[in-house]
Amino acid sequence: MFKVLIADDEEFIRERVINNMPWGEIGFEVAGCASDGEQALKMARECHPDVILTDILMPNMTGLELAQCVKSEFPHIKVALMSAYDDFQYAKEAIRFGVKGYLLKPIIRDEFLELFRDVANDLKNEAGQPVYSVNPLVVKTNGDRNSYVAVAKQYIAENYTERIRLEDVSERLHVNPNYFSTLFKRETGMNFIDYLNEVRINESMKLLLHTDYKVFEISMSVGYGNFSYFNKIFKRLSGVTPQTYRESVGSVDLSKEDVK
Repeated sequence: MFKVLIADDEEFIRERVINNMPWGEIGFEVAGCASDGEQALKMARECHPDVILTDILMPNMTGLELAQCVKSEFPHIKVALMSAYDDFQYAKEAIRFGVKGYLLKPIIRDEFLELFRDVANDLKNEAGQPVYSVNPLVVKTNGDRNSYVAVAKQYIAENYTERIRLEDVSERLHVNPNYFSTLFKRETGMNFIDYLNEVRINESMKLLLHTDYKVFEISMSVGYGNFSYFNKIFKRLSGVTPQTYRESVGSVDLSKEDVK
C-alpha cells in the first residue's frame, strides 16, 4: 500500500475525503491528516508519505507553499491539490511546484479515481527503477515486490562498506520504510539488519583468510566503525571471534595446501 497524507483546514472535508474515497481499491492507505500546511510538513517528516493531497487555501501555510517545501525537501513525494475554486492562477503555480493533479471540491469519485490511479502508476514505475548510489546498479526490475528486494540486495552488495540504513534504502526505492521492512523479511526470511550483517561478516571472513590486514582494519573495511560491535556480530554468526577464525580456519587451509 502507498501512504497518503491529507491536509485540509476543514474537519468535515478531511473526514469525507478519508472515509468516502475508495483508497484501498487503488492501493492507498491514509497515513494521517493535518489541518494546515505547517502541520502537514511536520507529519511528512515523521510518517514519510508517498503522496500528499492538500487543500490550497489553509492558514499558516497554504497548499501551494506546502507543495513548494515538499518539492525542495522531499522531491520523491507526489503532491495533489484540491480546492473549491477553479482558479487558473492556482493551476499555473501548481505546475511550477511539480504538483501531480488538481481536484475541484466537492470531489467527484471518477475524477478522484483517474488522478490517483495515475499517481499509483507513477509510484510503481519509479519503484521499479534501479536504485542509484555512487555507481549505478545494473538491476532489471519489473515493478513487482520481488524487484524491491532484488534492488535492495544488490545495493547492499555494492555498498556494504558504507553506512546503510533501512530508511535510506526504502527512500531510494520510494516505498514506506515499514512496508519495505515487512516485505524484505517476507521475501528473504531475515530482517534487513540481519541480512546486512551476514553480508558484511561473510566478506570479513574472506579478508581474514586471504589478506594480512589487521582485524580492526577489516572491521572498518566491511562497514563496522565500532570494533567491539564487529567482534560481537562476528562471534554471534560464526561462533568464534575474528582472530580465532583466522587462526583456526587459516591453519586448516594451509595444511591442505601443504598436502597438495
